[in-house]
Amino acid sequence: MIVVAALLIVRYAYDNFLDPRQLSAPLEGLVVNGAASVLNAVWCWVLITRGKRLRSPALVADGRHLLSDVLSSGGVVVGLSLAVVLDLPILDPSLAVLVAINILWSGWQVLKESTGGLMDQAVPEATLARIRQIISEHAEGALEAHDVRTRHAGRLIFVEFHLVVPGEMSVNQAHDICDRIEAALRGDDEHSWITIHVEPESKAKHSGVLVL
Repeated sequence: MIVVAALLIVRYAYDNFLDPRQLSAPLEGLVVNGAASVLNAVWCWVLITRGKRLRSPALVADGRHLLSDVLSSGGVVVGLSLAVVLDLPILDPSLAVLVAINILWSGWQVLKESTGGLMDQAVPEATLARIRQIISEHAEGALEAHDVRTRHAGRLIFVEFHLVVPGEMSVNQAHDICDRIEAALRGDDEHSWITIHVEPESKAKHSGVLVL
């Protein structure tokens, strides 16, 4: 919908380039547009902030949609003001094209982020580094953790890795280490879904996450 809105703006601006029109009721338009911009700005901030906190692509996309409206309104205010002051109606469609380009960029970002969630995209590098650090600090008694894989779907983060322990370690001891790591990861992000494969030291790859 964001992309379609941008294309419609370009179409309208193109028509005005071909046939410039005198602006009607510019002051009333500025007042209404300004009031709508303030309301939309507050609401888009709420949606985007809340959406990122809940990892909801739908809320973030809706917030981005409103943000594009706010930016569009800003462009309208600038274009309309300059067009009235300088008596240059052509400025209005010119700025409309710039606003449309920004909206297209916003729409592309929404599509890219939504597609990443649908395709089980891995977590960002900073998040992965934090996960590896937590594993390293809370795996005392194990030897290493390798093949750490992550993906995210909405608010959930899926973490999977192989934990290498000494061959003589009991099942209970290995289980305690796994519980400790899981508790630490969920303490960092309560929406983590963790799968740990315990392996004997003969399966060590001497790479990945070394236990501190």
